[in-house]
Amino acid sequence: MSDWQTPPLSHPLYAALQDIAIPDDLHDWPSQEAYDALLTLNAGRIGFPLRFALDDEPDAYYEVHIGHTGDVPTRSRNWHDWFNAMAWLAWPRTKQALNMRHLRAISRGETRRGPLRDAATLLDECGVLVATSDPALGKRIDDMQWEELFVQERSAWGKCITAMTLGHALFETGLRPFIGWCGKALVVEVDDTFFTHDSAAQRDWLDAWLAERLADDAWLASPRALWPLPLLGIPGWWGANEHPDFYANRDYFRASRRTKSSTVTASSPSKTPES
Repeated sequence: MSDWQTPPLSHPLYAALQDIAIPDDLHDWPSQEAYDALLTLNAGRIGFPLRFALDDEPDAYYEVHIGHTGDVPTRSRNWHDWFNAMAWLAWPRTKQALNMRHLRAISRGETRRGPLRDAATLLDECGVLVATSDPALGKRIDDMQWEELFVQERSAWGKCITAMTLGHALFETGLRPFIGWCGKALVVEVDDTFFTHDSAAQRDWLDAWLAERLADDAWLASPRALWPLPLLGIPGWWGANEHPDFYANRDYFRASRRTKSSTVTASSPSKTPES
């Protein structure tokens, strides 16, 4: 899709982006001035040097260039890079922590991506944080029990489980969703008070929590720590999933043969979003 359009930010896929201020006069692909205006409008979100540098072609590795200059190379007329910019504004701590993880690995001589950098890239591109106050629901994802999670536990969504998208590649592919569309889930156990806050507060809390965890390179050290999540199955994300027989497509809603859990606990009452 090459033509500019106003992204459908009202869809739950884009919940993390819905409070980002976008220039009113943005009716075509953003110029450098438009990207600069985007940053100015959202300056309060970023606590470090950052600029979306249009059509910049750095000599250094992409991650090294960002870490050393604060400039994010951004291609013109490119949905992937537009949504990357939006992700930097929505998840600034996490995006910086992911960049620092790459820098640490590169400084150790890991110029080719190994499991650690692959996991960071997969989270950055396709990550979905699934916050739940019910460990049994997180286990449904680990076990890939989709009918139980999306049909039998349908009323739990929005009350004790929610999905918040981080990956900018998913924001791009969300413009044209398709059967087979999946994200990579990281299940985070929270306490009940998490769900008393709006999506912006939930995102900000997850952003701070995830950035802190990413500082430890022993954590999320392999792509296998992230689980496939069929996005069109999430209640409210696709009209057809109102009918239980939608989940009968076993090519899409596959059962698991894996055993390693991706669930991480973050349920201390002192770490819930502030009112």
